[in-house]
Amino acid sequence: MKDIATIATTKEILEKYQLGALKKFGQNFLIDINIIDKIITSVDINKKTAVIEVGPGIGALTQRLALQSGKVISFEIDERFKPVYRDYLNFDNLNIIFGDFMEQDIAKVVLDLREEFDQVYLIANLPYYITTPIVEKVLLSNCKIDRIVVMIQKEVALKMTGSLKNPLMMMIEDMGSIDYLFTVSKNVFIPAPHVDSAVIAIDIKKEADLKLYEVLKVCFKQRRKTILNNLKQHYDNAQEILDNAKIESSKRSEELALEDFKNITKFI
Repeated sequence: MKDIATIATTKEILEKYQLGALKKFGQNFLIDINIIDKIITSVDINKKTAVIEVGPGIGALTQRLALQSGKVISFEIDERFKPVYRDYLNFDNLNIIFGDFMEQDIAKVVLDLREEFDQVYLIANLPYYITTPIVEKVLLSNCKIDRIVVMIQKEVALKMTGSLKNPLMMMIEDMGSIDYLFTVSKNVFIPAPHVDSAVIAIDIKKEADLKLYEVLKVCFKQRRKTILNNLKQHYDNAQEILDNAKIESSKRSEELALEDFKNITKFI
């Protein structure tokens, strides 16, 4: 079996099926098997593991996931890849679903996988343009995925694992943890993107508090405004809420800890 994630095989596939990367889908094809191996080993996949993948492309990562795990369900929006999957990804434990991942009932998919497998992970090389919506969808669906391991734009990965607070990052803090695993050079892709990538891991220990997330989005809507001014736009009793939560109304959201927002949510 040929490794898809090599320059020779990738070029062979692209030429054979007359394929090119579509910018509208954020496609870049990985040509370094070592990067894929690092992703696989960072998650500890085995035959008791089910994997959900988003945007398999020509199947470089998909191929290794199918070899290592018990089952892989991949969501691909680009139907041009159908003949590639037929010829290069002939695995009994692989199910490729054509459609927009953002329109899928991911909670139902995970629930079905849970009946057979001990762990369910989301592992993917995500298109840059839709990174945050995909991560947000998975987290807020409360779909009982154990771990998310994704390759994303390096700059976004640094923001997600850095100290600058935002609603999604504080939601992840409440649900579990996030780690920056390693950097991926832009030169290991065809075509090469303009920037480097990075792989991050999100471990999920509890369900999302959807009310807390709603409050976080309100509080961070305008960063320069005080917590009181942001809350007042949505809650008439904003000052009373802050008084009960013992939070100074002159503070900005960046100055507050996760526990402060949980108290605000409680008193709302």
